Amino acid sequence: MDWIRAFTAKPYPPREAFGLVWRNLAGASFRNPHALRFTPRHTRLNEIQPQLTLGLGGDVMSMFGKALRFAPEVASFFSPCDKVLLNFEGVITEQRQISPDQKHTRPILGALDGLASRDKLVLSLANNHTGDFGEDECRRSLTLLQAEGFTAFGLTESPFIDLHERLRVATGTRWSNREGRHLAWLRDPVQFVRPGAFNLLYPHWGYELEVYPRQDLVAQMDAWLTRFDAVVGHHSHTPQPITVQRGADGLQRLAAYSLGDLCFGMAYARLPTFKYYAYGLIARATLGPLVSNPDRWAIGDLSWSFVECRPLGKGQGFEVVLRDQIPLFNARDIPSATAAHRPAQATG
Repeated sequence: MDWIRAFTAKPYPPREAFGLVWRNLAGASFRNPHALRFTPRHTRLNEIQPQLTLGLGGDVMSMFGKALRFAPEVASFFSPCDKVLLNFEGVITEQRQISPDQKHTRPILGALDGLASRDKLVLSLANNHTGDFGEDECRRSLTLLQAEGFTAFGLTESPFIDLHERLRVATGTRWSNREGRHLAWLRDPVQFVRPGAFNLLYPHWGYELEVYPRQDLVAQMDAWLTRFDAVVGHHSHTPQPITVQRGADGLQRLAAYSLGDLCFGMAYARLPTFKYYAYGLIARATLGPLVSNPDRWAIGDLSWSFVECRPLGKGQGFEVVLRDQIPLFNARDIPSATAAHRPAQATG
């Protein structure tokens, strides 16, 4: 009965909940209504004077008591970064975990040390699993994270964070599996835009196990990019295209629909139900004033890579490694040199 209660607490209305169950059983959706393709793995968006480098990752999921480590090349990817932004899915708690609740245990903190130093890591708590164990457990988890040297935001009192005098990150969740009054909600993130700063939106949105965004999400991305300089999403548990849009002002902006999973303790690629949860994206971007307009900050160079959370063998846990290619996409989806982007609506 507890398992049934937990499973039926998915955040979607009945039709969407059925779709999620179906995609877990039959396989992820590959509908691509806007024929989106990835930007090349190394892309220069704008000519800037680099001031800082921001790293970006997706969902840090429950490891279900299994060990986790990051391969040296993953840590090397983030080594130039001043800050690394991740979605911390769930809370650290000693309460009993009932699937599909997401909980972490303290070893996840040591595992993240293998990704970047704690003073660099920034954890968003605005997601559909942060309310799984109630507000009190969530706030206890936040206190622990802060005491351990992590930066975390994404509750009602912290819908955004300033990581630099010229960099603001806003977040919010569209979903919650449980009552989530303590969470930052994705209602009107534009209100948090900071004039004169580089503004990045890091939303928990979209639908699980969909490899490409729906039409309404593409339209929402276009609208957000009229006010934000970059949008980097999460929640789908599969990576979605990381793209670039040119605005009416001539600046190129980052439009990453979902970075998928960074790690997950049930990411068994050989099991039909879990094989899609093994993959994600990581990215890093240089930020700074435009050469042509020093008062305006923008993204300069963008680099990204696929990652896989792979099992190491019985009782040995998981390792997150870089991947040039993953089964969800064909090589033709990823231009090697010159970007081929969807014609974007004007932003600016």
